[in-house]
Amino acid sequence: MSCKNNKKDDTIAVDYVTETIGDVDFGKTKMSDYTPEIRENMKKLYEDKFGLFVHYGPYAQLEGEWQGKEGAAEWIMRRSFIPVTAYEKEAAGKFKPEKFNAKDWVDIAENAGMKFIVLTAKHHDGFAMYKSKHPYNLYDFAGFNRDILKELAEECKERDMKLGFYYSQDQDWHEKGGAGNDWDFGSVIKPADEFDAYFREKAVAQINELTTNYGDIFMVWFDTPFQITDAQSQMMMDAVKENQPGALVNARLGNGYGHFDVSIDNGTTPSVSKATWLSDLKVPWQTHESVTKNGWGYTSRGAELDRSEDYSDFIYSLCRIVGNGGVYLLNVAPRPDGTIPESQVNSINAIGEWLKVNGEAIYGADPSPLKFPPYAITSKPGKVYLHYKDLEEDQVKLSGILSKVNKAYVLADTSKQSLTFKQDNELLSVTVPDNLKQPRVTVVVLEIEDKEAKVIDETIQQKKNGTINLPVLKCEFAIRRISYDYDKKVTHRWGENTKQGLIWTVNITEPGVFKIISEDSGDDGFTYNLITPNETLELNAKGTIGELTKKEQEGSITLSKGLHEIRVYPKVKTSKKTKHSYMFKGLELVLLEE
Repeated sequence: MSCKNNKKDDTIAVDYVTETIGDVDFGKTKMSDYTPEIRENMKKLYEDKFGLFVHYGPYAQLEGEWQGKEGAAEWIMRRSFIPVTAYEKEAAGKFKPEKFNAKDWVDIAENAGMKFIVLTAKHHDGFAMYKSKHPYNLYDFAGFNRDILKELAEECKERDMKLGFYYSQDQDWHEKGGAGNDWDFGSVIKPADEFDAYFREKAVAQINELTTNYGDIFMVWFDTPFQITDAQSQMMMDAVKENQPGALVNARLGNGYGHFDVSIDNGTTPSVSKATWLSDLKVPWQTHESVTKNGWGYTSRGAELDRSEDYSDFIYSLCRIVGNGGVYLLNVAPRPDGTIPESQVNSINAIGEWLKVNGEAIYGADPSPLKFPPYAITSKPGKVYLHYKDLEEDQVKLSGILSKVNKAYVLADTSKQSLTFKQDNELLSVTVPDNLKQPRVTVVVLEIEDKEAKVIDETIQQKKNGTINLPVLKCEFAIRRISYDYDKKVTHRWGENTKQGLIWTVNITEPGVFKIISEDSGDDGFTYNLITPNETLELNAKGTIGELTKKEQEGSITLSKGLHEIRVYPKVKTSKKTKHSYMFKGLELVLLEE
């Protein structure tokens, strides 16, 4: 079976933060805060699955270049160390989106099959994209006498398109008290009193404006929490709740607050995650990606590219994310004048065209009934949807479904012609004729006898020789701020945050003492802890940076008979020289002879 997933990694040139503040990344919000209004919007988010992210601000004016040199996109002010006065003059002061048209933006989102829009109201550069009382804003500072957020809010209301705002609450490179600007103001982390003054006088004030002056707000999307305190996070939650009782808050507010969890940028996972579900409410996690390259905001070199070769990848990303319990925000980056490049529109339109035919497998779908699906799988009561990217072979196979399959057909086939299939216990093979194979992603529907699919036990089993394999492809993430490479079957950006736990559930049938063999690509500058129910052992990457190798670790662990949860957590974060390049593939526990 051919199910290609040859997506290139273009994330290295993108700026994002894996570090987080607080003891937990998500879960501190009280159950009582999941009010009827929040629950209603959470149900909509779970149903919608797919939204438009828009990174737009004065950084677009620079088009990814500063003083004749290539720079970042939305992070250009920091990466090129542009002084506040220079950024004001060359970016913010010249930024006038004369061709912004709210109707066009909503048309683009609708045609792509997206159900909500999240726009940057203020990014890390500190510039407000609306008429704010703080003077550093599009209406007053740039002298652009239109409030584009109000125009967008009115259009969204008329079209029944839900609207949310991105807001950078910690980082504000324009303000002395805001976190992040150490080239003008001396340090990234600011004195507590200065940060608190900024936070109250600008950040909370602007959130009050955004949640008061623009009608119903679907969500407030915060970002990069690394100085905000627990009390400040609660203060922001309270401000949103008071003005918009139904507005969802994402977990990047910081300190564990928020109504739903968010992955690392471009985040993927090897397993289905329902850890955030409540007993009576399906709370999805969310991840995001961009149709641009070299950043989330506009650059002339990364935002005008023909991405037609990647259309299948974008569609399959949506399938995989929904199949693992998530919601997908796909980003576009408008030009300085407010128009969205045709190449970007074409990319998301390709998804919209696919959804017109295959939307049943996405909207309102539950994740895969298998915790570790071999490819993208979604489900609904009595149905399982198998998603195959660029299907070439005639037979598709699946191992793990125990429910009796009554019928199989291709979702795009309006006649629902029955496909030939063979089911032998958990093994299933389905024949898909050439005339029913679809462009980009083919969805095969299994109608099953049970309302909810019965599946095999996916607990990791000890081998007959006593060995226990703990591959990353069979682990669960403790937090969402990690990612996974489906092709290499390794972690991506693991080791940069000490809360980045990897978790395996193992059944021990032959207890004893085990030595540990690790497979990763780091050096002895990175250490991590292997944690069992009764002991903790420090492991060392001790290899060559960038080279994936196996190595025997010092020490051993003892495991008794029965089910165990085994975890690894970074102890000392990966160094700057290993950032992006470090890969962890897994562990092998080898039973020692007595």
